[in-house]
Amino acid sequence: MLPKKNRLTKKEIFLLKEKQCKVIQGEFFGLIFYPSLEKKFGLIISAKIAKKAVERNRVKRLLYKVIKENFWDSSGFFLFLAKKNCLLADDEKLPKEILSFKQKVLPVK
Repeated sequence: MLPKKNRLTKKEIFLLKEKQCKVIQGEFFGLIFYPSLEKKFGLIISAKIAKKAVERNRVKRLLYKVIKENFWDSSGFFLFLAKKNCLLADDEKLPKEILSFKQKVLPVK
């Protein structure tokens, strides 16, 4: 789990809808990105996508692991929206898609 200071709150998620954010769609996730000086991450995976909490938590663990390994030096608000296909993906395809989001959103250093 991410530290509380690095998690998006519900209020911040609603504010993202009002701002000019960059939206990227992938096979397993959608990403809403807003450049900011602080780094905050969020994940929305509803019960409509996976009825069992075990399945939803598996996707969350995979996502947070990739965030800690690859996005931790980045700044901005990142909101990941899970799609139904993310349950069918193996442990190698999810990180590849998330890393492709990073290349599309963040400038190359």
